[in-house]
Amino acid sequence: MHRRSNTVVLLGHHTRGAGDHRPRLLVVGHLTEDLTPEGPRLGGAAAFAGLLARRFGAPATILTAVDAAFPYLEALTGIRVDRIHSPDRTRFQNRYRADGSREQIILGRAATIPESEIHRAVAGLPPGSAVLYAPVADELGGSGALPRPGGRGALAGAAPQGLIRRWDDAGRVSVHWTARALARLAGLDFLSLSETELPEGVGLSVPLVAATRGRRGAVLRRPGVPATEIPAVPGAEVDPTGAGDVFAAALCIGLWESVPAESAARLAAAAAAISIESPGTEGIPTLEGASARLGA
Repeated sequence: MHRRSNTVVLLGHHTRGAGDHRPRLLVVGHLTEDLTPEGPRLGGAAAFAGLLARRFGAPATILTAVDAAFPYLEALTGIRVDRIHSPDRTRFQNRYRADGSREQIILGRAATIPESEIHRAVAGLPPGSAVLYAPVADELGGSGALPRPGGRGALAGAAPQGLIRRWDDAGRVSVHWTARALARLAGLDFLSLSETELPEGVGLSVPLVAATRGRRGAVLRRPGVPATEIPAVPGAEVDPTGAGDVFAAALCIGLWESVPAESAARLAAAAAAISIESPGTEGIPTLEGASARLGA
């Protein structure tokens, strides 16, 4: 990471060059339909992460499961979308309280992404690629550790919210850690999740955990290293949906480019701050925009 005229620049083979055989970012998770007072729109951590990668200049593929009539794929032009057929789509309704906390209702769920398809997609990546697991509704098939790509410079991480969720008969979503979730995340390079999803005592055997804290920034936790506070970057909030997903994707790309974790997290905080200034996926920034906000 280099600073030039108050702009942070990622330099590396992942975001430069051309050709189908360069390393790629694979994002795995459901694309969703989010129901809002302004009407339905594209959502899901995979959508936010894929769009962030596109706007940062990183070649990306989304592996998802969605129905044939899903109407938001045009918004993902420039991103390869590998779709598992599903009779339904995942649909959410998000309600935000005055303190910024969220009540989330799941109204429908797409098919599980088969474990075999996840392994196929990861095995098919060029050497040195990255995988970001971005589940929202326990859609990652299987029970063992999630696969990681091979080759020098390869990276595997997760925004694991969908692995640690359960919902009641009314669809109300809550956090629920299980031994299965811990086993699935073992062996990854990093996790990025909200501090509200990370209760005390959860034993995570991951080299880096980024816990986002909304208006209070984030904290990086690493074994044997004191916790590192990452200050929030100012943003005029319009819609906080997806901010954590944008943070996770920007952090992933920074780490993939071998940027120090603190610098990658600061850039991620700037990207998240910009993303909340517009509704839904409309405000996801470019790399230049996030760098400029960070410099400011």
